[in-house]
Amino acid sequence: MSRNFLLIRFFCVVSILSCVREDLPVPLIACQEPSMVANSSLLEIKEKAGYGIFVIEEDLVASGYVVSNDVSGNHYKTLYLQDAAELPTVALPILLDQTQLSSRYPVGTKLFIKAKGLAVGYRYGTLCLGVNRGGTLEAISHSKIEDHLFRTCQQATVVPTAVRISELDASKVGTLIVLENTQFSERELDRSFADDGTHSVDRVLEQVSQDCKVNGTLALRTSGYSTFKNELLPRGKGRIQGILTAYYSDFYLVMNRFEDLTFYEDRCTSLPLKANRSFEEVAEMYQGQVVEFGVRDSLFLEGYVISSDEKGNFSKIIFLQDAHENPRMGLRIIADEADLYQSYKVGQKVLVCLNRLYMDRMDGVLTLGYFDGQTVKEIATGDLSEFLTPLQEVVAIRPTVKNLEALDLDYPPNTLVRVENVQLIEAHWGKAYANYSGGADAYRLLETCGEAQKISLYTSGAADFAQEPFPLGIGTVTGVLSHQDQQLQLQIRTLDDVLISETTAPCPSVDPRVLLTEIADPANRYQARFVEFYNAGDHAIDLGGWTLNKYLNGSSQTASGAVELSGILEPNAFRVVANTGFVSTFGSAPDWTSSYISGTGDDVYELRDASGHVQDVFGQVGVDGSGTAWEYTDGKAVRKVAIDRPNPVFDLSEWTLFSKVKGTEQQAPEDFNPWVR
Repeated sequence: MSRNFLLIRFFCVVSILSCVREDLPVPLIACQEPSMVANSSLLEIKEKAGYGIFVIEEDLVASGYVVSNDVSGNHYKTLYLQDAAELPTVALPILLDQTQLSSRYPVGTKLFIKAKGLAVGYRYGTLCLGVNRGGTLEAISHSKIEDHLFRTCQQATVVPTAVRISELDASKVGTLIVLENTQFSERELDRSFADDGTHSVDRVLEQVSQDCKVNGTLALRTSGYSTFKNELLPRGKGRIQGILTAYYSDFYLVMNRFEDLTFYEDRCTSLPLKANRSFEEVAEMYQGQVVEFGVRDSLFLEGYVISSDEKGNFSKIIFLQDAHENPRMGLRIIADEADLYQSYKVGQKVLVCLNRLYMDRMDGVLTLGYFDGQTVKEIATGDLSEFLTPLQEVVAIRPTVKNLEALDLDYPPNTLVRVENVQLIEAHWGKAYANYSGGADAYRLLETCGEAQKISLYTSGAADFAQEPFPLGIGTVTGVLSHQDQQLQLQIRTLDDVLISETTAPCPSVDPRVLLTEIADPANRYQARFVEFYNAGDHAIDLGGWTLNKYLNGSSQTASGAVELSGILEPNAFRVVANTGFVSTFGSAPDWTSSYISGTGDDVYELRDASGHVQDVFGQVGVDGSGTAWEYTDGKAVRKVAIDRPNPVFDLSEWTLFSKVKGTEQQAPEDFNPWVR
């Protein structure tokens, strides 16, 4: 045989081998079946899990089929097994400290798992198999993998399970699924699968009906290390398969390879998106904890922009309300972007996509944004347009016209109002909107003569008009109304929101007759301690800016803290500030709850008004009450009924004392009468 013929034959063989498809199973050379039989199942192993990490000590052997492929870099050190090659009932991810797993465990390979010595537990909400290291579920080390995983010679064709997004549940996590009639959300078009960085990126998939109705959405998660991360998302419609994964209650699809996506039809023409949730429905979702909107259901909200950052008083904030006039509610969105007014002008109607956002109450305001692990943070730079879409031309917003008497804490929050017949309180005359120097924020109080209600006007120190003098006179102020610590608050957009038309005059002063009436230190339960005060006058008093101060052991000239008060105190009405065990002891809630209320019989309490003046006091500031005539340890101090005026100088003759040292211990609840004189 000639030398040339041998060379030609060699190059032909090389050429043929070079044309073998990458997605064909890796041939198992010199395969030898392991001599073992399954005596357990993936389901039984998963059922061993409890609240912590469970270490398997039994000689359990289970089998499963590999359904993950890390050749594209989209999976990392995790092997996904399901209990059948077709129509599986359970799957189990296995954490392995090894890369290039597909070269040894290609898709369809049947494996045996020796579970003894391994551990099963939750990793980000998903049950996984690994090892226990110091109470943490970790990957099986490289040197131990072959002690627990045994490859068989059986190579099955894995058939992905066809599912609808709306039917996804935790039982399908870890299995290979296929979604038909899917397309990427319109806002994802012209993007790549991931970004330039190395972090994973989510893109929203929609599953649509024949009439182009979106029946469900699911996030497609792509690793920043995947070989196809820079590929543009296809614009069509078709099928996609991958491993269903989860991060706690959120589901994600992770493809094995770029070829797992086949879009062969034209995408559905987007129907006009419409709101499917009202502001009230969204607000009702908040039950004191962060709301996670997720991606399972398409959630849309329509609203009108009522704030503007053009003059710097609404930095990185957009307020929306549900109607351009007579609104019922508003919300706040926070985003790490400047010059928001250029894209979202006052009066712009917008569609808000709530999916992948979070909501929490911050500073008394329901706020939408990203999640920082505890509460809501700003939507990242450049992302706001994904969630906020202008719908039509700018319309005129008609602020609701009210006077102070008509406003209270039940009025629709976060809406645009015009407050009539108000002026700056005399104590703030001559002040700037914020401050004449520096960049500190400031609050100015507005009032209407003859009305107890006052409203706080907030101005950011970064506002263009922060150092402008606040105009004197009576007029109207238009701004976004919110509730800050149960105090009504306005925030204006520009100086044009303040219109003064009449000359101002100081409001006749009202002598506040708010006095302390009971200081309680129950002998049997310190968590039920409380302080009661009472309005003995004929006028309602706005408690905004008032504080209840405590002097620990009476031994300091400086108050050890304060409870900030708010709201309107009507004549002959009480307020109670109590410790955390008040409700369980007395069966009703105090007006304010604070562990700061912990007077041990020798502490001083005082009431200060909004101007910082002492209105009333119990005890002698600078004197430890222990052993004094006013000690109330394990008892109480009760104001005599005949006393109907506060006294900024403590007078023991105005009080009746009960205490352990007097032999008159008081037990809760029977010896106390909060809200009663």
